[in-house]
Amino acid sequence: MKFSLTAITIALFPALLSAFVVPASRGMAPILTGAQSSTAVEMGRNDKMPSAEYNKPIFDLPLESTMIVSQLMYDYSWIREIVREHETTFNTDLDEKQKAKKKIVAFDTPALVDTRNSADKKFNSTKMNNPVTADAIKQFLDRNKKYIRQEKLMDDPSFVYDGSNTETPYTSEVLEDLRDSFDADIIEFDDKFGGKGLDSTLVFSIVVNRSSKQIILVFRGTFSSKNTIVKDWIVNAQFAQRSPKILKKITDRNVKLHKGFSKYLLGDRDDIGEKPQLEQIINILKEVYAYETEDRDYSDYELVLTGHSLGGSLAQLCSYLLAGLPETDFVPKPIKAVTYASPVTGDAEFFNSYQDLEKEGKIMHLRVSNKSDVIAGNPGLGITRPYKQTGVNIHLRPRRAAEVKYENTKSIVSQLRPRSLKAHDLYDDQGIAYGSRLFAKDKKTGGFVNESILNKTIEEIYEEHAKLQN
Repeated sequence: MKFSLTAITIALFPALLSAFVVPASRGMAPILTGAQSSTAVEMGRNDKMPSAEYNKPIFDLPLESTMIVSQLMYDYSWIREIVREHETTFNTDLDEKQKAKKKIVAFDTPALVDTRNSADKKFNSTKMNNPVTADAIKQFLDRNKKYIRQEKLMDDPSFVYDGSNTETPYTSEVLEDLRDSFDADIIEFDDKFGGKGLDSTLVFSIVVNRSSKQIILVFRGTFSSKNTIVKDWIVNAQFAQRSPKILKKITDRNVKLHKGFSKYLLGDRDDIGEKPQLEQIINILKEVYAYETEDRDYSDYELVLTGHSLGGSLAQLCSYLLAGLPETDFVPKPIKAVTYASPVTGDAEFFNSYQDLEKEGKIMHLRVSNKSDVIAGNPGLGITRPYKQTGVNIHLRPRRAAEVKYENTKSIVSQLRPRSLKAHDLYDDQGIAYGSRLFAKDKKTGGFVNESILNKTIEEIYEEHAKLQN
């Protein structure tokens, strides 16, 4: 039986669109008054996470650490957005009536989280004038907690105009917990998409963590404005495959990539006066890896990429390019990628070429998917040429340990369930989303259901599950 492309697309549209819903309720940062409060559900911050349970450094455990850093970058984006929207020194062009309407206030030391007015610039290739440290974010939240409410993990940081909040924002508490293991700088936070509509660029951040000797490249899942959701849907729907010329630098194989994702990362941005995103990332990494002072040397730091949904596919593709291109020989290998809910990125030859790099010790990829999440599946049904996922797949399941298997591409149809939309979220209060299932506890023993993977390094997981025989 042949299926109509239009009919299939219409049938799957709600599920596919969910790929670009921000984790939990990540929308525009709301404005609250003292009488309002969040309805998000506590995700058990006081419960022991794997690093504490197994007494291991958190950044030795790739699944826990990448989830936390990704969440911190989402939270930082909303904190900075609040400052940009409501800080008096960033809104000097408004008259008094406009200031009152926009609810302008004077934050204590806004330069802690927004360095636009810095006198110097540490890295020429970045859009940020100066890095923002993890400690600076915590300082800002502690000094301005009366204006920022965030009670639980699933809460967006929210602006409290009347200054009535008395509780410490959740992100500040997380940074306090991480203090000894997260001596970190946000080197770049590229969110230059505001006001550009469908010409907006993707969002990524680059974090240097001196405690773990890692450089972490985080790609966003989405930013839930109307313009970017529409753009991301257009990107995701471009299932046609293409072979960019840059691939010839990596392999002789006839690799074909998802048109939307490859254009998003590799496409020229002359129309908005920017270089291709990959070129921007490589230029920044060159500067960071070459940076050296009396007490700073990042030349041997390992590179970790992560992302959720659209961000997962971009992390998957970018890790491949950075591992294989000759101009990125300065990056220590293997490059490591940990992705969540990553849609398909390339065909069988892409998988083969990715595996070639794995065999050469240049790349490792943990790909986390979730039962009933259709976004990580192969469209099939005659919609596209076949796709094939890469790396070691950790397929989360309800009430039991994850299925851990190399490659393990699943079809969209095999994952389609009534709760497919919920299964795509990072966090929820119903035990369906990624975080809920990954860190689920056994009711009888109290231990982690996924202990066999949560307490292991990426190297240990690869040694056990990757099939890389020559």
